[in-house]
Amino acid sequence: MKIFIRILKAGIVLAGIAFTIMFFSNVPGMYKIWSYLATLILPFAVDFIRIFGLKVSEKFEIAYLLFLLPAMIFGIDLDWYKLIPPFDKIVHGLSGVLAAYGAREIILQASGKPDKLGFKVMFSISFVAFTAVAWECTEFLIDQVAGTNMQELLQCGTADTMYDMIVAIAGGIIGTFLAFTTFKKPRRKAS
Repeated sequence: MKIFIRILKAGIVLAGIAFTIMFFSNVPGMYKIWSYLATLILPFAVDFIRIFGLKVSEKFEIAYLLFLLPAMIFGIDLDWYKLIPPFDKIVHGLSGVLAAYGAREIILQASGKPDKLGFKVMFSISFVAFTAVAWECTEFLIDQVAGTNMQELLQCGTADTMYDMIVAIAGGIIGTFLAFTTFKKPRRKAS
């Protein structure tokens, strides 16, 4: 699995390098330097988390790296969000699923295998909602500081932001169900 992780990281970073080179070579359609630079950095987010002593499973790291492909490379860098309008909502739904699995990772690290399903479900959905809101706040701040239009407020007002959060939370509910049905109940030893 480690080799697959290295291949994914290398592929994403190479894409970021290629986009950055094309930007500076004035290739038409290459105008998002901040996105290209983010594509160089984001593959290492899990490594950054590990610096703080937090454990992240290889399966989650692979899911995160695979998520970067549609979210960053195809969606932002190659403009699929503009070319294929439903693609934005699909990626936001996938972000909810990924965030639910992220919540599962946190719960497992914090307390092993918690036995209260209600807590796991509420924590997971809350984590997804927080992640969706945090992302929309990030988009807003980037728009304000860099003068971009990530939230597409000029075209559709706040509707895009609200739908993005709603779809992310719906994906998170589905992801929560999937993430927590994979918990195996401990077997009791026969006495």
